[in-house]
Amino acid sequence: MDQHLAERTWLELGHPTIADVAVFPYVALAGDGQIDLSPYANVLSWIERVKKLPGFVGMIGIKELVTA
Repeated sequence: MDQHLAERTWLELGHPTIADVAVFPYVALAGDGQIDLSPYANVLSWIERVKKLPGFVGMIGIKELVTA
């Protein structure tokens, strides 16, 4: 995913799609599964872009990511 995002801003197309919305919670909560995302700069940047989308509402566990 990090390599994929190295060449694009969003998972598919040139704008956010349902793919970004559907994948986001799983990736954002990767730490709960002991997966360290710190080596994946492109994924971390993508997470920040998703959180800035109009209408974004953090769910339990992700709210902390929004305010952190």
